[in-house]
Amino acid sequence: MCPPNHFDIEYEINPWMHVDDPVSPERAAAQWEGLYHLYTKVLGWQVALIEPVPHLPDMVFTANGALVMGDRVALPRFRQPERQGETEHFAAWFRDRGFKTCVQPRHDFEGEGDALRWNDVLFAGYPWRSDKPAHAELAQFFGVEVVSLQLTDARFYHLDTALTIVDERTVALYPPAFTEASLEAVYRRVPRVVEASEADALGYGLNAVSDGHHIVLSDRAPELAATYAALGMTVHPMPISEFQKSGGGMKCLTLDVRNGGASR
Repeated sequence: MCPPNHFDIEYEINPWMHVDDPVSPERAAAQWEGLYHLYTKVLGWQVALIEPVPHLPDMVFTANGALVMGDRVALPRFRQPERQGETEHFAAWFRDRGFKTCVQPRHDFEGEGDALRWNDVLFAGYPWRSDKPAHAELAQFFGVEVVSLQLTDARFYHLDTALTIVDERTVALYPPAFTEASLEAVYRRVPRVVEASEADALGYGLNAVSDGHHIVLSDRAPELAATYAALGMTVHPMPISEFQKSGGGMKCLTLDVRNGGASR
């Protein structure tokens, strides 16, 4: 995670961002601290931090900073110039912690924001922020099956805004955000697919973090929360309003490195 010391709306690069709808620094800090406390004190997860950098306000969204599998790291190649300065800081963070096998794809790729691992499959999104040719690079680098999913609605510009990895048998998604072929690819592989309502999807309920037993999601997605509870999961709804102003939520604020690294 990255503390939101410099988080703000300094530019507009997705449909959620409006410079005339500023962030409340106090509220953003409180929401981020609440999430950090939940992870570390309630759930007992280990959280490492990266130092925030002035004039890189979206660095707080660490999910875009890499994709980590084992000891291998795919660094981002940001499409928007406003975010390109983040890559060198994420690269240095991984090098300093013993990750020796790092690569930056030749094509646009925005980390876990557009690549979510489900068992031995990597679901990868395009075209809003990542290029489909990057998926072949990921498949070769990580040695996994990559399933390309085409997103159709610019409001759901990263895969992690429209699809949640819930557990080893379950994903959740918002069907209208995908092409029919992409939906078929998911349904053919995943035994249980939870379909989110439009209200819950727009409430950023799919930008969620799960360990298979606990799931952390926006407090603006009550139907999804009830569905997960009925599946026997422990549900942790959290406020995320300030980060949604920039098109981000819990998953955007959280990069999963639990399976990799030499010294974390």
